[in-house]
Amino acid sequence: MIYLLIAAFLWGTSFIAGKIAYDMLDPSLVVAIRYILASIILLPMTFSFMKNKEESFTKKDFILLVILGILTYPLTSMLQFIGLSFTSASSATTIIGIEPVMITIVGFIFFKEKASPIVFLLGIIAFFGVALTVGVSALENVSFFGCFLVFLSTIVVSFWVRLSKKILTKMNSNYYTALTIQLGTLFALPIMLFLVKSWEINYSLKGIIALLYLVVGCSIGAGWFWNKGLERSEASKSGVFLALEPVFGILLAVLVLGEKLNFLSIIGIILVILSAAICMILPKQES
Repeated sequence: MIYLLIAAFLWGTSFIAGKIAYDMLDPSLVVAIRYILASIILLPMTFSFMKNKEESFTKKDFILLVILGILTYPLTSMLQFIGLSFTSASSATTIIGIEPVMITIVGFIFFKEKASPIVFLLGIIAFFGVALTVGVSALENVSFFGCFLVFLSTIVVSFWVRLSKKILTKMNSNYYTALTIQLGTLFALPIMLFLVKSWEINYSLKGIIALLYLVVGCSIGAGWFWNKGLERSEASKSGVFLALEPVFGILLAVLVLGEKLNFLSIIGIILVILSAAICMILPKQES
């Protein structure tokens, strides 16, 4: 599960890189350019897939791939983006921490997957760990509507994590990463460009480096590591690692931006890391 750990770390670093890039470009424009460049870089992988497509990959599988591209990128991103515009970042981060629990619940209700009590418990512990990490500031400037949108995003994430397992049994993770990013960009681009408030670009070396890192590290790299890890693990277990994303983000904020951690935040980080560590050593569930 080292792949999932690396993916969580890379996604966590996107908070820092994004903050730097936002000084150069409008946030919506950063997101749009990030996925456009990632899609272009991954074109050779897509051409390779088209030439070497396996016979077992059907039209139904392609339709599912399109759906996954929409769920993974435009829908998840837009729910979180709009939700954040109504509520505090702390409250949104806390709600995102429920993803491990939600993945287990969705798998049990909609996919008839055998629920592991231990993984479910670890998911709950990870959620409370994220809540403690964020701290009491999550109680300030909270909007019910904004929180509800972010909560919906956790349900969407739970579905694409589950559905992607079906495709990853038939498709190489390299091809899957390329196609979902490209299809997600195709469907999300009009909305992302519509949300751009300023087209002004304040060029800076730090901003360019941060943007390129978002493309290569947080989009292509994190996507590949996540899909590679998902190939080899249960969806319920993989969900626990999603809780590490905000933890890595906060730790980097301390190291890079000099932000402070209180006692509750430290306890929360320990809980999340322990949950993921225990999850890594658990034996695989029998089907």
